[in-house]
Amino acid sequence: MRTKDIRVGQTYRCEVPFSLPYRRYRPETMGDSWWPLTWLRGSYFPLTVTDVDTEARTAQGLRMASTTRITVELTEDQVEAAGLPPGHGYQVTGMLLDVEGEPVELPRIAALTVPVRWLHPMDTPVSAGHHDASIRGIG
Repeated sequence: MRTKDIRVGQTYRCEVPFSLPYRRYRPETMGDSWWPLTWLRGSYFPLTVTDVDTEARTAQGLRMASTTRITVELTEDQVEAAGLPPGHGYQVTGMLLDVEGEPVELPRIAALTVPVRWLHPMDTPVSAGHHDASIRGIG
């Protein structure tokens, strides 16, 4: 798509290319989105645009995925009960399971900056070989 066609608040299908040449998509260019986008190569997902940079020809947007991973910060009482040294800001990271021991899917929102040319109307066909990363994924 062209930069002038992108509308803030609209949701587009973002197709990440299979190859992300370092010269073109280096961290200095893509910012914090560089690392998650390397994991999303060859995939597509809905991206709701929150801002457009016409000069850089990029769009900032929100991607919703689901995850079973959670992170919980321990309270000072929990730190004391566990016998850990106080004042370090401990976290526990793991998988959330229901009473039957099955993983629970939770929504996760990630902000990404992508080139506008990766965006397509939702009702157009997906490029060959791309896999759906809209249900569960990184980022």
